[in-house]
Amino acid sequence: MINWGIIGLGRMGNTFADAIKELKDCKLKAISSLNKSKLSTFSKKYNVDQNYIFSSYDQLINCKDIDAIYISTLNNTHKDLIIKSIENHKHVLCEKPITITEEEINDVYEKVKNSKVIFLEAIAYRFHPITKVIYDILSKENSGKIKKIITNYGFDTKKIKPNSRLYDKNLGGGAILDIGCYPLSILNLIKKIENIKSKVIFKNVNGNICETGVDDHAAAEIIFENGITLEIEVGIRKKLENFLLIKTDKGEIKIPDIWHPNKKTYIDIKFNDHYYKKTVACDYSLYSQQINFFNSLIKNTNKTIDFPYLSLEDSKEIAELSLEWRKKLY
Repeated sequence: MINWGIIGLGRMGNTFADAIKELKDCKLKAISSLNKSKLSTFSKKYNVDQNYIFSSYDQLINCKDIDAIYISTLNNTHKDLIIKSIENHKHVLCEKPITITEEEINDVYEKVKNSKVIFLEAIAYRFHPITKVIYDILSKENSGKIKKIITNYGFDTKKIKPNSRLYDKNLGGGAILDIGCYPLSILNLIKKIENIKSKVIFKNVNGNICETGVDDHAAAEIIFENGITLEIEVGIRKKLENFLLIKTDKGEIKIPDIWHPNKKTYIDIKFNDHYYKKTVACDYSLYSQQINFFNSLIKNTNKTIDFPYLSLEDSKEIAELSLEWRKKLY
């Protein structure tokens, strides 16, 4: 039995606690928050033993009965919590983005690389079978050569809340930093499918910096060395389609809701004037599948994270791309 602890009891903390119920080989054993009200409500809702309710993050990290930690605190706290967890030999599943600066991502990368812990960034769709299916489709000769990719992720918060995590620069706010990792993870995926080693070129970077000093909308065109173009867009005050479209010289594939695939989801495929829907099935819901994938790595310590699933190196590249995008916009 793998014993999990959650640090940070916001929306994603609740999502994790609901998701872990689907699995039989692990349990939510401990929780930690600096908010006493959240601790009380959360512990009652998920029946957490009083001995494993911690009012400081260090208490949970130091708890010998915990095997793995899910970090879902504010973006600016991730680096220190990851490193402390690793130093205490805890496996780590951390909400995206891993960190907010180049120095922090390098520190985390080196720490994880030189440890024996399992570490994953929680970009959930990359651990769903749909990622492998995308790879399999594009690897077949009849799919043709990739020419253009269009993808986006956006939602509308309606109001600007200066002290919220999305709009406070000190907390790691902004559309690119908070959700840019999703379209950038497609860039990372295609680079590997096409075996492209060189850097990509950001062009036509545009967006809007709102009154709190963070970007609430951003877009860019990215050029690969082999001529593939990628159009990406993110927004936290703009509802977008949240889709993935990949065009080749023989047709296209489209996934309507790429970031949140269900147990049964669909890919629209059209090659050589032949159109069909491909069903992709998963035994678990999205976030349960992510935990299940993580657990399989813990149980088989010699198992590596095979492409196209998200590795530490992939997360590092995505973080670096995010930083480059932000630098060109600000």
